[in-house]
Amino acid sequence: AALQHFGLEGYRELLEHDIALAEHLAQRVRDEAGYVLWEPTSLSIVCFRAAPEALADRDDETDTLNRRILEDVQLSGTGFLSGTSFDDRFWLRACIVNPRATTSDVDAVFAAVQAAFGRSFRS
Repeated sequence: AALQHFGLEGYRELLEHDIALAEHLAQRVRDEAGYVLWEPTSLSIVCFRAAPEALADRDDETDTLNRRILEDVQLSGTGFLSGTSFDDRFWLRACIVNPRATTSDVDAVFAAVQAAFGRSFRS
C-alpha cells in the first residue's frame, strides 16, 4: 500500500530517510565512550549496548545494565527501543521507521539512553 501511495521514488526517499537517521544514531554510538555498536548496521536497525570499562569481562552484569536502560527509556516515553540477543548477549535495538522522525528525535532517544545509563550504573 505504501509503494502504491508514494510511488517508487517516494518510497525510496522514505527508506533513505530512515536509513540516514539510523546511520546518525550509529555514528553517535561510535563516537560515545562506553558504548559498543553491533556492526554492520542493517537498513534502519541499530543494535548497540552500554559497555562501561568497569564492567569489562563481566558480561552478565553488562546485560543487566542494558536491560535496565531499556526499561528506563521505554518507561520515560521519550522513544521506543527494544532488546535483542546476539552471541548470547543482550543488546538495545532501535528501528527507525517513521517518516516524521528527525535527527533531533534520534538525539533525544540517545540522550534518554545516556541518562538511563547514568541512573543505572554506579562504577
